[in-house]
Amino acid sequence: MNKTPPKLIFSIRILLGFFLAMGLFTIFIIFYFPDYARLRKIREANTKILSQIQGLSKEIKNLDSNNSRISKDPALYEKLAREKLGVAKDSEIVIDIKE
Repeated sequence: MNKTPPKLIFSIRILLGFFLAMGLFTIFIIFYFPDYARLRKIREANTKILSQIQGLSKEIKNLDSNNSRISKDPALYEKLAREKLGVAKDSEIVIDIKE
């Protein structure tokens, strides 16, 4: 009978183990990498949206404080109505001068 030497059997087992590990690694990369790339894009979009939310929250607080100031101070209310909206009293005439 022709027996194969033990070193050859050992190297064949190592080679089979290596190819099996590479095959499993390839399958893992094929299924995992697209999900990882998608997760990364979602995290970037989430970070961008969170920064927008913080900016809008600051703007809301600013507008709320302006609103409360305007509602409490009639002189400021009148000033803003005159400047922004061009409102005049009954006895006044508004002249719009464009530069």
